[in-house]
Amino acid sequence: MAMTHALTLPPGWIISSRLVPAWQIDADHLLEVEAAGRTDEGRIRWRYRLSRRRRTIFAASDICSGVGSVLTPDELISAARTVLHYLTLRPGDTDADYFDSYTRAQVQWRDRYAEELSIYAMDEWCGYCGGDHASPGCPSRCGG
Repeated sequence: MAMTHALTLPPGWIISSRLVPAWQIDADHLLEVEAAGRTDEGRIRWRYRLSRRRRTIFAASDICSGVGSVLTPDELISAARTVLHYLTLRPGDTDADYFDSYTRAQVQWRDRYAEELSIYAMDEWCGYCGGDHASPGCPSRCGG
């Protein structure tokens, strides 16, 4: 059961064709993120899908918020940054076995796009305008 029905979207976000909150990272990449219930500890479980040109690269629900988090636009931004951070890890960033379950298509995507997209997951720096805020909620993305 989705929990995002009453959530105000952050600046620059859209509702995807799958009817979930989505962050259009660049012209080719879309990250859909939605709250998909809570864990026994009260964490929000996030379901996500990263696609490139409408082709799914990653889809899972293995990211959770902190205990007791409230569903807000800031929490959605935090989840999106967390998801993108993990999806843009490259060899040398973590243990080699982290990539053991990757498909051939995921490895090819990682090798070609992960470094370029990792800038949008950085702490305290916006990949769009260089400001000291998170990229997924950048007000300059929507003309502000």
